[in-house]
Amino acid sequence: MANKPLDTSLLDKAIVFAVNAHKGTERRGKGFPYIVHPLEAVEIVSTLTKDQELLAAAALHDTVEDTDVTVEDIRHEFGDRVAKIVEEESDKFIEGLSEEDSWHIRKEAAINRLKNASRDAKIVAMGDKLSNARAILRDYKEIGDKVWNLFHTKDPAEHEWHYRGLADALSDLVGSHAYTEFAKAINEIFGQPKPELINMDDYVESGDGYTAISYNHKNGKTMMKLYSDFIPSTEPAKELQVAWSVLDSGIVTPKALRLVTDGKRTGIEFERITPKKSIARAISEEPEKLEFYTREFARLCKKLHGTPCDKNIFNSAEEHFKKAINNNKLLTDEEKYKFVQLISNTPATSTCLHGDMHIGNMIVSQGKYYWIDLADFRYGNPYYDFGMFYFVCQNTPDFLVEKLYHITKAQILQIWNIFLREYFGEDTDITAKTEELAPYACLYMIFFSNRTGKFDPWMLDHLHKTVLK
Repeated sequence: MANKPLDTSLLDKAIVFAVNAHKGTERRGKGFPYIVHPLEAVEIVSTLTKDQELLAAAALHDTVEDTDVTVEDIRHEFGDRVAKIVEEESDKFIEGLSEEDSWHIRKEAAINRLKNASRDAKIVAMGDKLSNARAILRDYKEIGDKVWNLFHTKDPAEHEWHYRGLADALSDLVGSHAYTEFAKAINEIFGQPKPELINMDDYVESGDGYTAISYNHKNGKTMMKLYSDFIPSTEPAKELQVAWSVLDSGIVTPKALRLVTDGKRTGIEFERITPKKSIARAISEEPEKLEFYTREFARLCKKLHGTPCDKNIFNSAEEHFKKAINNNKLLTDEEKYKFVQLISNTPATSTCLHGDMHIGNMIVSQGKYYWIDLADFRYGNPYYDFGMFYFVCQNTPDFLVEKLYHITKAQILQIWNIFLREYFGEDTDITAKTEELAPYACLYMIFFSNRTGKFDPWMLDHLHKTVLK
């Protein structure tokens, strides 16, 4: 089949112009023609937009900085919009200072300029910066820290500061494939990011849960979740990466922006969705709509479970729970075998799983629903997600239901029954389905006991009534 006709005249002209401008020059330390980099930038930008002027700007982005071409030359050939973006992309050299001595000042100015730039300029910048990050990562895997000898500045800490600053400046693009790859490359090169210290005076507490407390920023634009002290410090960084990848997969969730700390606790800052309330809070405020919200939640869970999950990005729920079982110090080998058998007898699938599925982890704003708290997002059989929902609805003590979900135990049991009928069909035998799903709650009990070092008596009772019976 013939390719569909498309007017590429502006991009074609820009590529030819860039080839001539960079003719005879090498990509520093690479041994291949410089033009390869602008062309890769064009390819990356094409995943973000089909706008021919932005693609042209990507092809031309280094011509003013690295060749004799001027901004006026670009404006004359390609117009004001392309020229403005290329100018924004170009480092401003400082007279009297070497490239090495002026490096930090120039990069700081570029980061600040990019923070305030238009979305168009950020899209073109992403093409450039991701191409650079890919090149550094390839070299880093081959030669390690010797890679920094290829640059004017040799200090890896300076490069980390630069790239994390760029990631912050480009955070408007969170949720795109390009941004997800960019953030992942930065962490592969420099390791997990260090949380940024925030001033708690800028935030107001807005809610609490078993593992974290949420706070709204006084600017009204962001909110953050600070994890409890008993949560491993690696958990927030993991959730940040997962949140970016989930958004990249097309699943609706607030944008995760950065790791933060108050000096003791670590957490994540998110874009603030306002006005908003959790499904749990919505039911508590409008109990007459309990069935409506429950059925909406069930439909969205079923939609999530019908979404194929990228097994190259996300982890397996099956492997997660097998590891939790094997690491448990409270179970005998025979008991561990029975739980592993439960997993082995569960049909393997690659559906998306929330991992912490309950009515507190979905919010609604003006009729739009968002998944939140994505640290445990995985793939596998939906029954693993039902294990958590069972745990919340059936096993959570009455006082804790009221504290965490703002409703009564009777209401949450009603939610469970309505949920099962909406998800599995109105003629579902609630008692039989509940018994079928009960063993999967044990897997969460085992996981939680690994953190606390003990089983509460009611947990032991549940284990022995289901899998260990």
